[in-house]
Amino acid sequence: MLKFLMLSVGMLFMSLMGEFMFFFPCLLLLGVGWLFMYGKDLVSISFFGSDVLSWSLILLTFWIIMLMLLASHMYKVTNYFYQKFLFVLMTMMMLLFLTFSTLDLLSFYIFFEGSLIPIYLLIVGWGYQPERLQAGIYLLLYTIFASLPLLISVMYTGTLLGGYSFCLLKSFSEDFSWLSFWFFFSIFAFLVKLPCFYVHLWLPKAHVEAPVSGSMMLAGVLLKLGCYGMMRYMILFEGFTIQLSSMLISLGLLGGLVVSFICLRQVDLKALIAYSSVSHMGLALGGLGSWGLWGYSSCLYTCLAHGLCSSGLFFLSGVVYERSGSRSMMINKGMLEIMPSMSFWWFMYCIGNMAAPVVLNLVGELGLLGSILSFSMFTLIFLMLFSFMGACYSLYLFSGTQHGKYFSGIRSLSDGMIREYLVLLLHFYPLFFLILEVDLMTY
Repeated sequence: MLKFLMLSVGMLFMSLMGEFMFFFPCLLLLGVGWLFMYGKDLVSISFFGSDVLSWSLILLTFWIIMLMLLASHMYKVTNYFYQKFLFVLMTMMMLLFLTFSTLDLLSFYIFFEGSLIPIYLLIVGWGYQPERLQAGIYLLLYTIFASLPLLISVMYTGTLLGGYSFCLLKSFSEDFSWLSFWFFFSIFAFLVKLPCFYVHLWLPKAHVEAPVSGSMMLAGVLLKLGCYGMMRYMILFEGFTIQLSSMLISLGLLGGLVVSFICLRQVDLKALIAYSSVSHMGLALGGLGSWGLWGYSSCLYTCLAHGLCSSGLFFLSGVVYERSGSRSMMINKGMLEIMPSMSFWWFMYCIGNMAAPVVLNLVGELGLLGSILSFSMFTLIFLMLFSFMGACYSLYLFSGTQHGKYFSGIRSLSDGMIREYLVLLLHFYPLFFLILEVDLMTY
């Protein structure tokens, strides 16, 4: 009760400080995040609930949206439809919170698909180029194409189990000859949202055309909806679809490996980071396909680590774009001479992207490697190539931007601002200290 009283007094105090209206949404999100951190056992309201999986992703959502507000300060300075931008962010936060906290399968489907609307508005409304309309259409068509099979599966599951509650999923004990087909039919929408190789083409287009805040939300939270949906549906099909494990692991590893080679051909900063997201999510798909607690928990660690690390990389690319007006690696070279302090953060996030030590990415990827190897030792050669290529494109991203001869047209640009360093620090702070909480899934 004391926690709720303190939170109420804090919110009242902040609402009285009208001159700090820019920081009010950020502090509000921090307050709600604090409530969830210390009161996760209290959150159990009829149709809504929270376990470690949903609670972790809700915290990630609040954290990323707070950083999106800080990253988009120029919209407030220039008054670029700032009120509408805040409305879109608050709508997205509400929909994602409802998606992760609902205990009802049909409500989950509605909120899962509803979260597409705010990101579409962000891309079309605040994107950089006319091609953003095409990127929005790609995003809609891919997602809507895959959502109908999921809706049919949800309706059929509710009819079969006599209800839509997540609690009923564990009571399913029948086996059918077409159960594997039903499982793939159900998770197809999650594979598109993940995204899996073959259905990933909407992601680079959406990232390239989205504003910095849109890319942070896409990489930070929306890609994790695919993992979250699969992890929820695994409860229903657990033990029945082991024959699909080989397909999921092969799709994740081979697809991620191919995308790693595609990364090395990119000259657009955002496209390179977007393709690296597809590669990392491929490894997470392989870990889920191994059907074990090790892969399950490591997938959660990877989701949290990738959400923070990839969001930070997209913010760094936005910092460069604001100064040079280009995302091309041909122009944005030699940043080590022009922006030396920012180069430190480029280095830290690039080693995080390749899952080097002292960041949470290391724990997640090691667990996924162990889980996939426990399924089959034949995957060893692919995992070695996967890790090697991850280091290759991360180093390519760092050396391509920081080293080389600088473009003379951007010689006079300044180093980073305090607000930018704050956003980068707040991305890296949980990424560094969450490695101490890797026993999260045992609670």
